[in-house]
Amino acid sequence: MTDRVLEIDMIARLTGHFARSPLQANRLQQSDSEIIRVPDGSPIDLAITMDSIAEEIQGGLYTDPYMIGWMAVMVNMSDLAAVGAEPFGIVISEILDNRCTPEFIETMQRGIQDACTACNSYVLGGDTNSGQQLILSGCALGRVRRGAALMRTGCQAGDVLYATGPLGTGNAYALGLLEPHLRSRITYLPQPRLQQGIALREFATACMDTSDGVLGTVDELVRLNRLGFSFTPDWERALDAAAHEVASRANIPAWLLLGGIHGEFELLFTIPPEREPDMLQAARSRGWEMLMLGTLTAAPEVLLPIEGSPHPVDTAVVRNLGHTLSHDPRGYLRALLDLHDKIVTS
Repeated sequence: MTDRVLEIDMIARLTGHFARSPLQANRLQQSDSEIIRVPDGSPIDLAITMDSIAEEIQGGLYTDPYMIGWMAVMVNMSDLAAVGAEPFGIVISEILDNRCTPEFIETMQRGIQDACTACNSYVLGGDTNSGQQLILSGCALGRVRRGAALMRTGCQAGDVLYATGPLGTGNAYALGLLEPHLRSRITYLPQPRLQQGIALREFATACMDTSDGVLGTVDELVRLNRLGFSFTPDWERALDAAAHEVASRANIPAWLLLGGIHGEFELLFTIPPEREPDMLQAARSRGWEMLMLGTLTAAPEVLLPIEGSPHPVDTAVVRNLGHTLSHDPRGYLRALLDLHDKIVTS
């Protein structure tokens, strides 16, 4: 795999001048939320995360005010889910521009409230300003039993990788920017996986959400744990049926539904094989769908069956394309298609 990931380099530069709190339980990039030890012998750790809806609005990906409000909550709650935290609530900053009509704002606020209700959580406060562009930022807070938070590290070769639900809807929805006639075929409103995250504290050796796409998530997991990954030959069964249809109608390879950088906010988690039966039984008892994607390997490469044959995919290259071309959707898709041609002909 390529050693350098541009996003990781940028985060390292941005955080390089900051002192790390002695109360912080996780290392940089080790978890989806920051885990803070509460002093004075408290039995809980705090989980804190912050995320914004900005590029998605400016690039035209999110235009519906209800979705904008919903996603402002969900992008943050998903990070709490990935560490197995129970949410206290969220504080939200809203920068409103003069194009926001009263009706637009009302619908957006309803999306925020409905998302909080779905997460059994609350808006605890926030800030409102005016500006030249609409930007929503959230900071979600949760709690997790001391030392029980799920991390991105801790898995081993032989562990099995699962997803909490069907994949590919995020990138299929994003494809609607380029193929508008296909957007109506995708229902995209990510649901909270908080209860799954809490349950997975008993089973998972590592966990991360798919907010930046499945292959980006796999790359981060194998990179942090110095492992590789082999997708199961029938991995396409883990794709959402409507997303798979969108890819087929757009004449793009199905694996690009995993490779694009707009995810569906499912959780990817690893399980030791001996814990699989117990985990699957626990999932069935709750009516949850857990989809197996493949197995972690000692060899540091990602193998993905494409057109019937396993191919090594440099997942860092996939991530770097998203980092450099996210402002140019058509150029980004062309670059992914060029990468596909290189993979299948190598």
